[in-house]
Amino acid sequence: MATREVETQEFGTIKIEEDEIITFPRGLPGFDDAHEFILKPLKKESPFLILQSLDYSELAFVTLEPVSFTDSYEFEINQATQELLEIEKEEEVGVVVIINLEGENNRIYANLSAPVVINVEKNLARQVILDQDHYPLRHPIELKPIKEGSA
Repeated sequence: MATREVETQEFGTIKIEEDEIITFPRGLPGFDDAHEFILKPLKKESPFLILQSLDYSELAFVTLEPVSFTDSYEFEINQATQELLEIEKEEEVGVVVIINLEGENNRIYANLSAPVVINVEKNLARQVILDQDHYPLRHPIELKPIKEGSA
């Protein structure tokens, strides 16, 4: 497997395997020319993942898997997104949401109205814009405690 050296703002220079690269065929909203990303844990044992652009070292987003703070986050993936991401089975789908940290109040907010949907088998992704009446742009969250013995 081919490795690649990448400069990042958060992690410095890192080596990644080609199979770690997640491709956004259409880029991200607002960053249409950013197509290659990786997901890396912020720190060991942390639920936070950094969605790091390989196209722009300064472009990175803090993300979380919704299961780390809620049991009730569901939405339909439209046909166009299923085709773009080559999704054939539900098991291929992974989801992360972008997190905003509000420093002065030490609050964490999740953008539930625009999740990042990933085909975890083919490493294809797209940020999907959902109906904001159903899920908010800034949903305050508290992380669920990690259960002993769970990995």
